[in-house]
Amino acid sequence: MVERYKDMVSICDLIKWVSISRSTHYYKSRPGKRGRKASSETIKQDGSIESNQEVISTLIREVYGKQEFNRYGYILSTAELKEIGYIINHKKVYRLMGESGLLLERIKTGHTQRQWVKWRKIKDAKPLDYICMDIKYIYIHGEKRNAYLLAIIDVCTRYVLGWSLRFTMKHAHVILCLDGVINNYPTKEIILRTDNGSQFIAHGLQKYLQNRPVEHEFTHVATPEENAYVESLFSNVEREIVKPYEFESIFDARDVFTRYFEWYNTKRKHHGIGRKCPLVYWNTRWTSHPVRPPIVSQNFLVQDFFEKYYPRHEGGDFLKNPKGLVLQ
Repeated sequence: MVERYKDMVSICDLIKWVSISRSTHYYKSRPGKRGRKASSETIKQDGSIESNQEVISTLIREVYGKQEFNRYGYILSTAELKEIGYIINHKKVYRLMGESGLLLERIKTGHTQRQWVKWRKIKDAKPLDYICMDIKYIYIHGEKRNAYLLAIIDVCTRYVLGWSLRFTMKHAHVILCLDGVINNYPTKEIILRTDNGSQFIAHGLQKYLQNRPVEHEFTHVATPEENAYVESLFSNVEREIVKPYEFESIFDARDVFTRYFEWYNTKRKHHGIGRKCPLVYWNTRWTSHPVRPPIVSQNFLVQDFFEKYYPRHEGGDFLKNPKGLVLQ
């Protein structure tokens, strides 16, 4: 309207009529970044001037190259450059390192976006469509301390696909046990259901699952009934193992659980699958379903996994190798 009638009425009157300010009318956008142009050189304490490219080359050569374990961020890199003799602040170092691809990956903090459980009861599932995972305390009497039992169970067949018993259970150990299950089904889409334990909401586990055919869903807070399949397994473990047995060591406990899960998969009958054991139910009900039991190589080394995913971590895992399923 201003441009249309500017030759007939004064600009001041027109902008009042259309209720805009003079600055809005006269504003013209310019290409490029706003503000002052960034400097291309850096001053040293002796008065000499060097290009920003030379500053980055010095940082790489004198700091990162000569210090074997150096993984500094921009704050400590600024301190190093000041010791070398540059007059520079952390904002400029951040900009130069960002342009050169030297900034460290930002560590995410706070809550992650989670996909919550939509249906409490899982219906019409086939083997390995849904798997559930959880952790239970197992008291080791000889050590007078608790160990952690991690179990992974198939919802359809109630088959225990993998388990681990350790005194410490971090998300890296969960990944190791889960990796042995997932890698045997490279084309199989799997939905993984867990609660909101610290090992399961860890960023490391989410990063591990990003490029794998696994959809991770979480139960709502204080609703263990949404993960009833693995909770039922732990109820049986409590009644059939924890109460009758006393363990002298974790090795004794692992030996007992090895025999127990072998019996659980191949002999123990379940009401939910027609009073059959998981092995028989899987082989008789799903004879044409293209599934196979998870197989862990005898030459599998824990160190190989941690060097690939977590080179600074140590630890091992204990994955049960189910036997007896008919390969399709």
